[in-house]
Order: sequence, then structure tokens, then C-alpha cells
Amino acid sequence: VEIPRIPLVSLAYRFGTLLSIYGERTNEQHVMNALQQTIHQWREQGIPVKFHDFTSYRNLNASPAKYVIFLELIADPECMIDSEQIQLLKNTANEKVEKQLCEANQNYLDSRHKAMLGPLDCILVRSGTFTRFLGKFLQMDGVSPLQVKPHRILKTEHHFQFFCDNRIEQSFF
Repeated sequence: VEIPRIPLVSLAYRFGTLLSIYGERTNEQHVMNALQQTIHQWREQGIPVKFHDFTSYRNLNASPAKYVIFLELIADPECMIDSEQIQLLKNTANEKVEKQLCEANQNYLDSRHKAMLGPLDCILVRSGTFTRFLGKFLQMDGVSPLQVKPHRILKTEHHFQFFCDNRIEQSFF
């Protein structure tokens, strides 16, 4: 008996607001564009990385409040990334993503100019972080694998801490 294959559907992004602290309405496409432009700049600098996944968090405890974006990159399989390049990625992620997000969303730029929002934090996480997150937390939450959607915004402190604990220190692996 042949069992037909069931297609796997992956959502690229959802419509609607992703992040909004003071009405700036930053959506998933704004963040995705900012990240892709940043990665493109890194690749032009000779750092062979590609986008894997991201999630975000509204840090309302910071003063002023700000966005935190967790980004997982993957290295080109035929290239090694050395510790100097990793340090460059970590040192430039905040500034580059911030600049690109300001270009992608005028409302975000306005909120930054008015100092309503603080500069975002872009935290690079280790390879496999998103896979471990989905395995650990979705299983605990009792979510069926067929209902899995990308977690583009973290809603609990526990989820936020998981990603903080998986930040890159010296290498991707």
C-alpha cells in the first residue's frame, strides 16, 4: 500500500503587526527586510552567512523600551567562519539591523528620533537554537507539529530567557 505524501506548508510571513510598543506597527516583513539587507552587507564584506530564522521580543523593562531580535545564521557549508568574523558580526549586528529597520519602517524611525524607543538589540544565537526551541516548548505546550508556525514574537519571559541562554559567544556551534 502506497501512502501519498502530504505537502509541508511553511508560512513566509503573516500579515498584521509584529511589534508595536508606541504605535510604530513594525510588521514581520519590515524585520525580515532589515535582516536580509544586513546579511547581504555581511556577505559583501566576505562573511559567508545566510539567514536561517529570527524571533523578536518587546523589552518593556528597558528604559526606553526597545525591540530585541534573535537571529540564527547558517554558514555556507564550504566556508569556515573564524572567531574574528564572528566578533565582527556580533559587534555590528545592532547598528546594521537598526539602520535597515529605520529604512524599512518610517514609524519606527520616527519613534527612534523622538527617543520613545531605545536602540534595538540584535542577538545572534547558536546554530540549532530554533529547532531546539520548537522541540522543547511546543512539546511542553502540547502543540501538534501540524500546527507549528514560526514564533516571530516571544510572549513569555521563559521563552525570552531560552534565546538569551543560546546567544553566540565564540562560535556558531
